[in-house]
Amino acid sequence: MTEGAPHRYAETLRFRPIDPLADDVALIAFGRDLYVESLGNAAAFEREYGADGTGFARWIASCSATRPGFAALLVENGAPIGLVALGVDARDPSLGRVHHFYVVPGHRGRGFGGLLDDYARETLKGAGCRRALLNVTARNDRALRFYAAQGWREIGAGAPSRLRFMEVAL
Repeated sequence: MTEGAPHRYAETLRFRPIDPLADDVALIAFGRDLYVESLGNAAAFEREYGADGTGFARWIASCSATRPGFAALLVENGAPIGLVALGVDARDPSLGRVHHFYVVPGHRGRGFGGLLDDYARETLKGAGCRRALLNVTARNDRALRFYAAQGWREIGAGAPSRLRFMEVAL
């Protein structure tokens, strides 16, 4: 092969920290779609984060401001295709929280969710967490199947019966 010649394996895939200013449009779009996928519409997203969604971008930025790496984008060839947002339980520092996993629709079912899960587990483990918790809406069958396949186990339902809590050891 000629040095410097393009080839079919030139794609780049990496995680990078969010940039709150540069990534705000992508973060808002991802957040809105998360709510539509989980709840069927964006009404709750707009109630929680404002009609323009800027509150979501600020909240995601706060995840990484508290702990570097706790909010990251999965980027392919420079374009964001996924988001992971993490936290640590304030009452129990051994418990990590997965606030959000998100993969753009055109990339779903291709293993990118597994990369987000691996990133989350390693990041939380590196922060001293021994287990992680997330919640998912009961109507999101695709997500429930994905988490179960990744080894997460359901540990109960939330006060609003529409939520299922899942946990994994790190």
